[in-house]
Amino acid sequence: MANLGAEVSRILSAKDRHDEIQVRECFERSLNILKEIMTISDMKGRVTEINSLSNLISDIVSPNPVLHVSRKNISSYFIPFSLRVMTSQ
Repeated sequence: MANLGAEVSRILSAKDRHDEIQVRECFERSLNILKEIMTISDMKGRVTEINSLSNLISDIVSPNPVLHVSRKNISSYFIPFSLRVMTSQ
């Protein structure tokens, strides 16, 4: 999940720079990470959450996004995962 958060952050930065190639590359990596996450047995109970994340990320890269989730809220969601990774090293 921390890796997914990093990719989403890269997507947002690339969108700010109007770098559509980078947006697309980060989006593809995000989809691959989501697929891997769904193979983890502990995540089976979180299918709805993962699907919501997938929908949000797809919306972010859309030319006409309909969901309005702030960067702060997106970051707040992913920060605990990143902190867990940092404290486990």
